[in-house]
This record gives sequence, C-alpha cells and structure tokens, in this order.
Amino acid sequence: MAVLLAAPILLSITLLISGLAKLGAREETKDAMRSLRLPLPTMHASVASVLPVMEIVLALALWIPFSPVQMVIAGVVTLLMFAYLVIIARALTFKEQVQCSCFGTLASPTVSRATLVRNVILSVLGVLTVVAAATGAMTTLLVQDTMGLIGLGMALLIAIVLTAATIGGRVAAPDTDAPAAPASAEPALDEDELLDYERSPIPAAVLQQPDGRLVTLTQLTAQRAALLVFVTEGCGPCERVLDHAEEWIGELEQTLQVRFVFSRPLDQLRERTTDRVTNHALHDLQFTARTALGGAGAPSAVLLGADGQLAGGPVNGGSAVIEFVQEIQEQLAEAQAGGELSSGG
Repeated sequence: MAVLLAAPILLSITLLISGLAKLGAREETKDAMRSLRLPLPTMHASVASVLPVMEIVLALALWIPFSPVQMVIAGVVTLLMFAYLVIIARALTFKEQVQCSCFGTLASPTVSRATLVRNVILSVLGVLTVVAAATGAMTTLLVQDTMGLIGLGMALLIAIVLTAATIGGRVAAPDTDAPAAPASAEPALDEDELLDYERSPIPAAVLQQPDGRLVTLTQLTAQRAALLVFVTEGCGPCERVLDHAEEWIGELEQTLQVRFVFSRPLDQLRERTTDRVTNHALHDLQFTARTALGGAGAPSAVLLGADGQLAGGPVNGGSAVIEFVQEIQEQLAEAQAGGELSSGG
C-alpha cells in the first residue's frame, strides 16, 4: 500500500518541479521542442506557454478528494508520461545528441539512456497512480489520514532532495559542444560595451572547407570580413540560430562572408541543415578555431575584420547570437544610408 501511495506523491512532486522550472524557461522549452524535432513548429510557442501551467495544475488537481476526478486526472498524467517516453525514445534514434530542457533549466540537458530510464519510471508511476485512484486509496488517505499523507510526502521530498544533492556532486563534465549557458544568462554587448570594444589580431586557427581544403582565418578574411557562427546539430538554440541562416546570408553576403561552422564533418550533416546553410558551411576540427576565438560553446558567433583584426564578439547563446547579428545588420544599414558603404559591398 505504501508503494501504491508513494507513486502519486512522487508524480505530483515531479510535475510540480517540472512545471515551475519551465515557467521561467519558455525559450529553452521551445528550443527543446526544436531539438526533439516535434511536429507543428508554429505551435511550439503556444505549447511552451501552456505546458508548465498544465503540469502544475495536474500536480495539484491529482489530490482533489473525489475518486472519479482523481482517476481522470491520473489517466491524463499517465498519457502525458507515456507521450514524453515516446518522444525521448525517438530522440535516441537520432544520429546527433539532442539537448532537451525537460525540466526547464534543471537536470542534464542531454538526452541519454538515463533520460529514457527516468521516463520509463515516470510512466510506471503513472500506471500505479491510476490504480491508486481507482481503488480509492488516495481519497481514503487524503480524507482519513491527512497528516500521514503530509508526512509521507515530506519524507519522499527529503529523499529526492538528498539524492539530487548527492548526484549533483558527481555530475560528469558537460559535453564540449553543449550550449554554454541557458538563454537567461546569455551575454549581449550593449552600446557602451561596443564603443569600448578592444580589437585584437585574428588568432592562428584553421577551418576545413566543403572541398576538404584547409583555410586559415586570416586567409578566409583576406578579401572580405567574415561572420562566423558556430553551431551544432541537435542543440535547440543552435536550431533557432540556423533558422535565420537564409535571411542572414541573403542580407549580408554582399557585404561580408557569412559562414556557419560545425564540429561535425560537413558530409555528415543532415539534409535539413545543408538546405539552410547551402554552401556557406565550414568544419571546425576539434573545436580549435572556436576555442582560439574565445567561443565558450555552441551557438556562438564572432565577426572577423578584413584587416586581420577581430571586429566583434565572441558572443555565446542563441539569443545573444541573434541580437549580435541584428546589430551588425543595423550598423551596415546605417552605413549604407549615410553613403559610407555601397549596397554592392
């Protein structure tokens, strides 16, 4: 009986924590849906807004002291857990690692077999919760032994916190190509910082071109400045950045080079990726160029001048990269309007 009653408590705690974590991580939730390749992308923003509220409501509604209502809520929660399980299992079939903020900014963002095991356990807890609701055990405990329910809940919560604290001290080092920080922590240069930007020489590093030849950063920018955007497939913020590829190439290519730089060999990229970046892709072998330029992860971006100097960046994080490119677009538009730069480059 204790195991049966522990299931809805654990599920409620999980849903509550997950919902609260997602409340302040709407952009990360949308990025996760991109990474997981969920259908109906136009609905992602709405789902990201509704999902955390729904999880919180389900966590609380599960304890309405009326057995038929509990059964319905338990059934909905169980279906949600199985849906999450299918999504995670599908993601493990992808060639690239997937970043998923399943608990907002909490827990490891990388989908792995451990993630699958976690979701299997949550699905089992969902089934046990349906049984607990159907037998009336939840209502009986809630009405007749409220303090006992609170005590059991507190004991389970303490056990979860202690386990998380223990595991937290042993977390493996993050993947070297994972996003450097959540969107809320993404740095962005303001106007004063741009004015104070100290230019430095372009470092010695090489990139591999689509034809396999190597090119140094100084060779790449010998004739024109270059905007390098470092991205990784399977990373939600990177997919958000890649969605702007066609726009940036179309608007900036006449003035400066726009290159999307991948850690994976170009012949291994997905068709969806190559369709967006076309022939504007480069391969960064062992992250050497990104590291030399000061990029902390993917996505990140840096602007290289044609005079052998850094002209802007690096910036890290999806929103910061998008804002960085928007600033470049605005500055070029102002230069063209003032006659300082011809529209032909």
